[in-house]
Amino acid sequence: MFEQFFEALGSVLNFFYTLVPNYGIAIVLLTVLVMVLITPLNVKSTRSMLQMQRLQPEMKRLQAKYKDDREQLNAELMKFYKENKINPLGGCLPLLAQMPVFIIMYQLLRGLTTRQGGLGSGLGHIAGQVQQGVELTPWVFTDQYFRPEHLNHSSDLYQSLSSTNTMNFFGMDLAISASQALKMGLIIAIPYLALLVVILITGVYQNRQLQARNKNAAVNPQQQMLMKIMPFFLPVFSFGFPSGLALYWATQNFCRIGTNAYITRSVYKKEHEKGP
Repeated sequence: MFEQFFEALGSVLNFFYTLVPNYGIAIVLLTVLVMVLITPLNVKSTRSMLQMQRLQPEMKRLQAKYKDDREQLNAELMKFYKENKINPLGGCLPLLAQMPVFIIMYQLLRGLTTRQGGLGSGLGHIAGQVQQGVELTPWVFTDQYFRPEHLNHSSDLYQSLSSTNTMNFFGMDLAISASQALKMGLIIAIPYLALLVVILITGVYQNRQLQARNKNAAVNPQQQMLMKIMPFFLPVFSFGFPSGLALYWATQNFCRIGTNAYITRSVYKKEHEKGP
């Protein structure tokens, strides 16, 4: 059901690759575009959340008044939301928008690095050597050329990927993971591990941004614990995935840092100036 979205984002990625023929830069530009489209939802969600915080005393009054009549309470709250132009689900909008985007980006980037052949090709390679009586040489899956999915076969990106077996980005192969690079040697793995460190540092910095602007707000202990754990989750998760996906997450984190700074200045500052 997502194939049309894969192809649409694949076309946009090809457009960026046509402008700048570099796999990594094309992924970065696509990520920035996606984050720019999502940013208005983040701003709207923040404004809705602040509006609910400001009106929290009135909401608690309604809850106390109708605590024994759940149906009437729901009706009064809906009326209250409508009168004050509050969307109770506004805080979920960015998350709801990002989940399908994450799925689409993951499948798109994974599809770009689909390789020709498979186990059957490996067996055929060995069988052919045996039949010819020549010295056996190993069949290595990562040596096989790409057979990109979700791209038009006449596109520049497809033509480029289908004629190579690496996604070169300043010496890194975005088609392999940090764990695969580590097996090749520590020196080779350094840029891949550095990318994971970038994801970790930018994730921790995002948390500090959120904590700094919400330092006076009561935070649920479970939510606070989750926020502390999340920055470590993505680097660990990225360790076994193609580095192209790690580059997407690192770029996304930088974009979120910029978005958080904008929201702090343009939304929170105005809210504090407005006062209770």
